[in-house]
Amino acid sequence: MNPAAVEMFSTFGVVVLCIVLGVITLAIFFNLLGRLENRAAKADTIAIRGVLKKSTWATVYMTGAETFERVRFVGFTNADSIKTQLPFELNGMVILEDEAGRKFIIRAKAIRMIVVEPDAK
Repeated sequence: MNPAAVEMFSTFGVVVLCIVLGVITLAIFFNLLGRLENRAAKADTIAIRGVLKKSTWATVYMTGAETFERVRFVGFTNADSIKTQLPFELNGMVILEDEAGRKFIIRAKAIRMIVVEPDAK
């Protein structure tokens, strides 16, 4: 075989190897970045110091005639994350839970008033 051809193919092989290793490294990096973003996309918990905690029962009045009585604020969907598993329309929603364990996801903009019940001690 011609020595010039061997040198050309070995140089070409090194370039291809570098490109393949670069693509693999970027794939691993973006895979790990996606996992971190998915972890951050979970519902955030709400805690307003001294007023609203996860264990606080409240009555939530909506802009319409709907009222949620004796519910707890579990969290809300976060629109700050770049990549979420929720459609865009479901961002900015509040997650409520009643005494039976049923969960309600409501639009935060639709909440008119929140009445916090006093602690029964």
